[in-house]
Amino acid sequence: MAAVAAVFAGFYALRLMAFGFPPQIGSVVYRSGIVLLTAVFTGAISTVSERRRERYASLLGAISDLGQGLIITDNGRLVYANPAYERITGYSAEELAKRRSLIELAPEEDREDLVRRLAERFGGGHNVPTQYEGRVVTSDGRVIDVDTAIRPLRGEGPNRLIALVRDITERKRAQVDLEESERKAYLAARLDPLTGIANRRAWEEEIQRAMARSRRDGSPVTVGLLDLDGFKAYNDDWGHVRGDELLRSFTARWREPLREVDLLARYGGDEFAVLLPGSSVEEARLVIQRLRAASAALPSFSVGLAGWDGAESAEALMARADAALYNSKRAGPGRVTVLATSHERVQSWSYLLPRLIAGRDIEAIYQPIRRLDDFSLVGYEALARPAGFGVRSSVEELFDAAKRLGFARDLDWLCRRVAVHGATSLPRNALLFINVSVHALLDPLHDVDQMQLLMRWAGRDPRTVIFEISERDQIADLERLTGVVKAYRQAGFRFALDDVGEGHSTLEVLTEASPEFIKIARSLSVSVETPGPRSAVQALVTFASSSGAELIAEGLENGDHIRSVRELGVRLGQGYGISAPRGIDQMSDASEAAPVPIRAIS
Repeated sequence: MAAVAAVFAGFYALRLMAFGFPPQIGSVVYRSGIVLLTAVFTGAISTVSERRRERYASLLGAISDLGQGLIITDNGRLVYANPAYERITGYSAEELAKRRSLIELAPEEDREDLVRRLAERFGGGHNVPTQYEGRVVTSDGRVIDVDTAIRPLRGEGPNRLIALVRDITERKRAQVDLEESERKAYLAARLDPLTGIANRRAWEEEIQRAMARSRRDGSPVTVGLLDLDGFKAYNDDWGHVRGDELLRSFTARWREPLREVDLLARYGGDEFAVLLPGSSVEEARLVIQRLRAASAALPSFSVGLAGWDGAESAEALMARADAALYNSKRAGPGRVTVLATSHERVQSWSYLLPRLIAGRDIEAIYQPIRRLDDFSLVGYEALARPAGFGVRSSVEELFDAAKRLGFARDLDWLCRRVAVHGATSLPRNALLFINVSVHALLDPLHDVDQMQLLMRWAGRDPRTVIFEISERDQIADLERLTGVVKAYRQAGFRFALDDVGEGHSTLEVLTEASPEFIKIARSLSVSVETPGPRSAVQALVTFASSSGAELIAEGLENGDHIRSVRELGVRLGQGYGISAPRGIDQMSDASEAAPVPIRAIS
């Protein structure tokens, strides 16, 4: 009996130390428990002195105070239960002793499995401790979760067990709540908040899984990029609220025709991606037809499809889909272009952009801005483009792709750096016009302090730098724009409003931004002989005169254009009719770049 008591006492001493009690207390429990439990289990408690009996009773009380139930059973029937076990179950020891087996406390659906597991654990005569989680039905009908640690007491009989029982209902509930919270957070991180479909992060995870499955079983994988035709104009005409509603309408209709294994994701802006595992490109065409039918009442959309070749990266596959989409957009609205294989080398902005930014493969060319009366030089507009692009090559799609793919901030800052770096070879007092998007201007990462550091590095006076805010950018927060512009002005920078006449600018924007320069869009500059554009330019001349801004006519192609805008009072201009953009290495000599002093145009 002493040996049995020693086993149990040691077992519980370890449990106490696991709860953080120091080893000294565990040692006391062990030594005292041997005597106590030997006496309790043999019924010899009466032979122990009163003082020691009180001490042992205190130790048993401490076990109850820890909230752990202590029970001894024989063939499932209760032999002993401490007060903590009575509190856990809601039954008194007398009520528990009347049951044929304490297994009856488990929910009925759990009992058969519990009996089987106990038989397996204690079969074969192996005297090993075991622990498991189960459930107990309390006296008031509640089902609670319990953690039970049991050990056979072989010396007391073949079916006698001693067990520690702990109520873990709250812990389990907290665990379930935590897992549910984590599940919701995981799903939220993978869902687009506007449309409720998968986002870019989920797409990148799932396309890798689809490609891995394809490698194993040889099944095809096709991806598609879907772009809404004319969405920008729709947003401009109807506003972002209606634009968001349109995006939700498309995604709601597109979900139904797709299989459960297919994935629809918002790839960026008004562009969506569809992953079709197990589908060839021809089968993917049929899927697109179903998507068109489902959204027939909505505006058209263009599609680029690409089939995976089994070897290329996900990035290269999406680049081919992007190139196919680009071809569709060029061909007209509602088109589908398929690039079934990767045999033909394909380049697209989604493929090139990360490499352009990482390799800083952007260069600047400079177009002179001159006075229209004597053609004296005022300054240059820096035009950024990928290295090797022709002077007349359009890079509008590059910047659109950067917005769509999340590279706009990085590309904008790289273009600023390149423009300032190249301009170190230009006269220090020549004005330098740098295009900047409203979103980049409001970016807290690349703020006015960082721009000042760039100026100090380049040795350029901030007063010579003019930021051109494109009128094509939606300006939603005029108040914030005004504050940012003020901070830049305090540092010496100045501003121009670009492309006036072609975008979002209004008199309110002109008033709030208070630009020092207003650049008249080419569409107005070359059409001033017609009544509408002429009236618009005259209104801008009047506004500039009253506000102190200088007007710059863009896109002047010949002498007639130059003469027409000059007659209306426009003093500055740029365009191929004045001078083509050139790289620094193409500047003929310093005399060509002799600028008008800053004070003359301030």
